[in-house]
Amino acid sequence: MSLRQINLVWAQELCIILFVWMAKFGAAYGVRTGIHVGIDVLINRMPPRRRAGFILFGLLAGALFTGIIGTLGANFVWHMAQTDATSVDLEMPMWAVYLAIPLGSYLMCFRFLQVAVGFMRTGELPHHDHGHVEGVDEDAAAAAIAASPLTPKDR
Repeated sequence: MSLRQINLVWAQELCIILFVWMAKFGAAYGVRTGIHVGIDVLINRMPPRRRAGFILFGLLAGALFTGIIGTLGANFVWHMAQTDATSVDLEMPMWAVYLAIPLGSYLMCFRFLQVAVGFMRTGELPHHDHGHVEGVDEDAAAAAIAASPLTPKDR
């Protein structure tokens, strides 16, 4: 049996569905860790008190928006569950596919509220250190790079 004989028609649909789920839950993770997209050039130039007000407004607006999208998505999924609609290749119920919208949106709403409460308590926002890799000891990594035969050595 060769690879050409294996029917992988369903794989594209599965990839699309998983990508949507990943995007919705990845956005919530981004809010929690501070890597979600944000343009803060003007905000960072404001006086601290005014800056805090704008940050809090932005977080609460994000929570409101994602809460509304979650509610609209839940309503859509509820009505979709009343039908027999299934996906073309996987034959999954479409309500299960679209469940990513309310679940991911409500999680993102929760994360916005979580960050807002943390900001009100501490005045700090989550921030991501792009140079840090979780689970990697920086000293051990530097030693491994130095010991590598590919690292140029002083003669």
